[in-house]
Amino acid sequence: MGRVVAILGGGACAQTFAADLSLAGWRARLFELPEFAPRSLGDALETHEIELTGVQSNFRWFSRSGVAKVDVISTDISEVVPGADLVIVAVPAIAHKVFFEKLIPYLEDGQVVSIFPDNFGSLVLSRMMRERDVGVDITLGGWSSMPYGTRVVEPGKVDCMTRIYRLRYDALPSTDREKFIAAFKGFPPFDGVSRIEPADTVIGVGFSNPNPVVHVPGSILSVGPMEVSESEGTLGIPKGRFSMYKHGMAPSVSRVQLEFYRELKKIANAYGIKITEYSEEQFFWKLSVMGVEYACPFAEALITPIWGPTSVKHRYFIEDIGVGTVAFYSFAKKAGVDVPIIESLIRLGCIICQVDFFREGRTLAELGLEHMTVEQIVRFVREGVLP
Repeated sequence: MGRVVAILGGGACAQTFAADLSLAGWRARLFELPEFAPRSLGDALETHEIELTGVQSNFRWFSRSGVAKVDVISTDISEVVPGADLVIVAVPAIAHKVFFEKLIPYLEDGQVVSIFPDNFGSLVLSRMMRERDVGVDITLGGWSSMPYGTRVVEPGKVDCMTRIYRLRYDALPSTDREKFIAAFKGFPPFDGVSRIEPADTVIGVGFSNPNPVVHVPGSILSVGPMEVSESEGTLGIPKGRFSMYKHGMAPSVSRVQLEFYRELKKIANAYGIKITEYSEEQFFWKLSVMGVEYACPFAEALITPIWGPTSVKHRYFIEDIGVGTVAFYSFAKKAGVDVPIIESLIRLGCIICQVDFFREGRTLAELGLEHMTVEQIVRFVREGVLP
């Protein structure tokens, strides 16, 4: 049997992790919050079975499917985390703090905690542990994205459309990088992935997540057709089936995504941190730079029809503005970098979503970095040295 992996979350990716690992012979334990578990997991709470389906498109032509018997599926985190070698947090970033509150009391020396995608969550967890004076010796890090393009078909059944082509990772601090990546030796979810690359600090991991760059301009600039399409049949798009990639992507939108990325590079340069390099031409594909990350056979045919956003409460708005984009803006303000495109998109998002993202979003204060200088922030994420 493979190692014991605790998975926090009950959504599409958490269920896909649990099924994929179990089918590969690893011992998976899944924890979901009790208030969401009946809706997200259904009968799987009792049967401990999750079905993994889908084409799982990738250039290694690899797939793993079937009904997996998961070791543990529980709403009691004490049944999931203790004794696990690896802890995977696979929840939307807006849920990080809720799950971290549950996780911290059960962490044990020697465990590796991995956040998919990180979205600066490793910095949030590190701050929370410092504030609580938690002395356990863990290795902490995160990833630029999920290893799957997957959706829930019904509770306990997932449709994995693709396995991601490229993922970036780092530990917090970067000096723990080798210990962190060693925990993923032979990791089954990476069997169909071609490139696993170290990023330049967990800040570089967050800046290399393509979601804010693609989703925020794409969603804000197509919010009108999206809302109109929610009237069944209007514009020929059935209710609940608006697709930003299919119906909202156009050259003008791509130009805004490109300028967003250029501002992001300016921020990274101010910190001396390298991030993912994209060419200008790559922004003018139907999938924008998401097509670079999810490169797979017939990618546009697979990914373009994926629905979403279907409301201004969708994660393309709430998470990708409130977490990723606000974090970028906060790093920019600290370094004195002017980012008018990023700031404008946040301000439009505040009006569209009726949320004060500047106040409620993922700021440097939430990351535990507000009191540090740029130089101190960089030293902290590279070496773990606090001022």
